[in-house]
Amino acid sequence: MSQLIEERFSWSRRAAAASADDWFVTLAHLGPMRVMVTQNAGSNTAKIQAHGLTSEEAESLKINHGGTTSEATWLTTKNTPQRAPIRVRGRLAIVSTKSELDAAKSSDSIPTLWIPAGLAFGTGEHATTAMCLRHLADIARHLTKTQWSFLDLGTGSAILAMAAKLLGAAEVLGTDFDALALRTAKENLLNNGLKNIQLKRSDVLKWKPERTWNVVTANLFSGVLIQAAPIISSAIAPEGHLLLSGVLRNQELEVLAAFQTEGVTFEKITRKGKWISARGKRLD
Repeated sequence: MSQLIEERFSWSRRAAAASADDWFVTLAHLGPMRVMVTQNAGSNTAKIQAHGLTSEEAESLKINHGGTTSEATWLTTKNTPQRAPIRVRGRLAIVSTKSELDAAKSSDSIPTLWIPAGLAFGTGEHATTAMCLRHLADIARHLTKTQWSFLDLGTGSAILAMAAKLLGAAEVLGTDFDALALRTAKENLLNNGLKNIQLKRSDVLKWKPERTWNVVTANLFSGVLIQAAPIISSAIAPEGHLLLSGVLRNQELEVLAAFQTEGVTFEKITRKGKWISARGKRLD
């Protein structure tokens, strides 16, 4: 067995929701991309997490701030990966090399996606994508007994579209205005041997949805989300779910308000560094 990646530990604890933002200051020495704060709507507590820690960092956090630590020893390879594998809620893994994908497929590992580390976007490392993946895994867990459809607006590398397929979506459509992004997305589908995922070039600001989807993800810039809120909301099936990301923290209230006006109620907000991701539901 090869040497395990050192930065493979996580730490978490609960704290008062009122003090949630203070934890970004307390844990500033870890850097903004390793710290995440999640708060459920109406809850007076928040979950504080730090990922990608060494054993010493994790133990230090536990000693100084309480909470619990965990270790991810779920996947190693003979060759050092180009980046540490990403694990999503214990239900999905994202690796950076073909050898890791082959190793996962030949074992009883969880479903695994291969996204080359050399890609400029959509590898799952950026906070906006990482938060969306976790929200998607949480939603999929509750949709296991139903057939559900998935729409990914601004699909990029198609990482969310592919993740939805592996998590059980029966129908998957990914759209993007960028032709280069769509070419990359198609290559990723081929690399992972995934079929029955539609990819389409489309401008969300000019798009007129002709149907609805059970789960809609929009990982787009805040300005685009605000402008397209009526269009995106109309694509969500009644009782369907919406995942928003690509939103800066100082634009959070404006973006969420645009969708609340369209009948979307937000259930969970996750903040990581300067970014937020929101999980909502269309109730009408």
